This record gives sequence, structure tokens and C-alpha cells, in this order.
Amino acid sequence: MSLKSNGSPASQDPYWWRAAPRQAEPERPLPKGADVVVVGSGFTGTVAALHLARAGRHVLVLDRGEPGVGASTRNAGYVGRTLKHSFGDIMESEGLERAIVVYREMRQAFDCVFETVEAEGIDCRLRRQGRLVMAVTPGQYEGMARELELRKAHLGEEFAMLGRDAQGAEIDTKRYCGGAIIPDHGGLHPGLYHQGLLKRAKSAGADIRGQTPVTAITGDSSRFEVATKHGTVLARDVLIATNGYTSGLMPWLDRRVIPFDGYMIATEPLPEELAGKLLPGGRTFVDWNFNVDFVRRAPDDPRRILFGGLTGARANLTTMAERLKARLVRIFPALADTRIDNVWTGRCAGTFDMYPHLGSHQGIHYALGYCFAGVPMGTWFGIKAAHRILRRNDPPSVFADRPFPTHPLYSGNPWWVPLVLSWLSRKDG
Repeated sequence: MSLKSNGSPASQDPYWWRAAPRQAEPERPLPKGADVVVVGSGFTGTVAALHLARAGRHVLVLDRGEPGVGASTRNAGYVGRTLKHSFGDIMESEGLERAIVVYREMRQAFDCVFETVEAEGIDCRLRRQGRLVMAVTPGQYEGMARELELRKAHLGEEFAMLGRDAQGAEIDTKRYCGGAIIPDHGGLHPGLYHQGLLKRAKSAGADIRGQTPVTAITGDSSRFEVATKHGTVLARDVLIATNGYTSGLMPWLDRRVIPFDGYMIATEPLPEELAGKLLPGGRTFVDWNFNVDFVRRAPDDPRRILFGGLTGARANLTTMAERLKARLVRIFPALADTRIDNVWTGRCAGTFDMYPHLGSHQGIHYALGYCFAGVPMGTWFGIKAAHRILRRNDPPSVFADRPFPTHPLYSGNPWWVPLVLSWLSRKDG
């Protein structure tokens, strides 16, 4: 059992809730109707509600738990612009023009996080500290260099390669054989980011209700009935923004969204000298594997190391704390005797084509399936979904209204996710 420094079991609440605890609100009667009902109060739902409310819509946001209790306040807080489909893969399969269009929109999603934080005045420790991407094998190093060269040539994205002999200036480990620095990638405190978005949405007039699970959505594009355990609300528009928590409302979506679990741990505060020695550049870190390990120093307490990995695995959190600690020590042997203060999980979502999806089905809007890009894409899709509901004539998103594949044997039970992730990770180092 991983223990806290005082000898008690590690907390199973996300580390991020220390600075941004979830707030229970008094129960109030539901309104009889709303212009828009948003199901899900994570980044996507809250950003959408903010923009809709400012446009004069009566917006009701419903969540089965307290607002933001899901993955938006449980993730790593990385702000990047990368998909599971590399630029090179898209260029090879769909052509250069398509690759450029896709990755230019990823840039827009990336930029909109910084723009949102600045415009709303949210103090969430957002920094462009850069990302360190490390290769486990020489083949990964060569593939990384090719991919980043393509992005520089066609998108103007800067990077710098680090050989094995130079990597010590950025990370104190012998596990990797070089890597790259992407200097303008960012990181934030997701708990504080969500807390700030929630405050702004409420100030704009959005009505946000926790502990109000939606049990059914019926009707058509002229009027929907949204049933909850506290009553039914009539709505002109409905947006489903539940990502990994999508289940039971629309069988059509259930068959297309693949939930899986992500895991993280937070160490006890380390001596400043040790924390600085491990990650002297202070960058967010990720390896080049399919199923990545990721490490960062906590943005609000740089003495702590935050680590995640083993995404898609299934085990209780006590076991996951031990397994994650072992993987962390594989990177940083100096942490062998370090205690773990927090271990937690959050429900992510993938799709069969590994793209995020924005669209509507039978008049119901959806924005989900972020495939490991939740902070930028969740923010971006919140804006785009609100504009679609407002019928604004935005340039179309490359991710909108595209075919949303499923599998004939999939009905919404992702029991096979650990097996598939294991197969997809077979080339990982």
C-alpha cells in the first residue's frame, strides 16, 4: 500500500482538488424549461454554457455529480496540439492538404485555451513552459525527428532535438535515448481552470446543477423533454458533453464512444533540490509510446511530482498506486523511498477512428471523444458547439459532421479496452 508521509493511506481524491475542491450546492427546483440543456459540466459543457448564456440563451447545465467532478478536474493539465494521428500519418493516408487542415485546427484549439484564460482572467497557473518528449528506443527517436520536421516545414512549429548526451539538462534519467523540446506547449492546473470557467458561466447567467443525472432525452428538433431524477425539463436544444461518462442516454452515441480509465499519482513534497534535479527545465514530460507515461512538477507546488500512465488498465486504486509508483521509479530511481500522497482516476473517451467528434444526431448536439486531447479540444468544442446552437456562420470544423464509426459487435460495454490498448502498445518501449 502506498502511504502518505504521515503513514496514512494515500488520498483517492485528485491532487487538483486540494486547491479547487468540488462544491456541493443546495438543491433547488428545476425550471420547467430552458432554451438549451447541456448534459455534462466539464470543460466542454461549461465553456458552451458560458458562450450561450452571454448570447442571451437560458442555459441549464445538468451533471450526475457535483459540477466538474469528472475527468476535467482529474486530467494532467497538459495544453498541446497533438492527435493520436500524427501529421505524417494523415499526410500519407489522406494527403498533405488534409494534414495541414487538421493540424491547423489543432493549433486553433491550443490557442483558444490561452485566449480563454486571458479573456476570463482565470488564475490557473497556465504557462508555456514547453514540453519534453522522450524516446524509449532509437527508432522512436528517428520517427519523432521525422514527424517534428514535417510539422516545422508545413506548419512552422519549432522544436529542438536532444541527443542522449544532452538530455540531462532537461530530465535526470538514463531510461531514454534522447528526445525533443517543443518550446511553446503549455500546462495548467485543471482544477483551477474549471473552477474559473464555472464561476464565469454562472456570472453570465448559466444555471448549473449537480447531483441531477439525466435519465432520458425524448422529442425531436422542435422540442426535447429532458428527464432527470428531479423532474423533466423542456428544451429547444440539447448538447451532450459527457465524453467518458457518456452512457445510457443515446444508444447511437453509446456505440461510438469508448470510455476508458486514466490514472495519476502525486508524490509528497520533495526537497527543492531533488525536484529541481529530476526535471530541471520544469517542462511537462511525455514519452513517445502509444500508451504514454507522463510526468510534471505540480504547477502550484513544484516540489511535488505528478505522474500518470497505464491508461486503460483496470485495477483498484491501491494497486494502481503501487504500479504507477514502480513506473515512476523506473524513470527516477531516486524516488524509490518517496511516499505517494494522492492516487486517482478519471474516465476518458476514445473513438474507433481516434478522432474527436462534433455534430448532431436526431437533432441532439454532441461534442466528445477527445482521444487524449481533452484540455484544448474540450475548450474548443465548447465554443464550436455553442456557435452551432446559436446558428452562427463559423468556418466549419474539420472534426464536425464527419462519419462517426462504430463496430457491429460494440453495444457500449468496453470490456475489451485493456486488451486492445495492450495490442496497440505492442511496439512501446
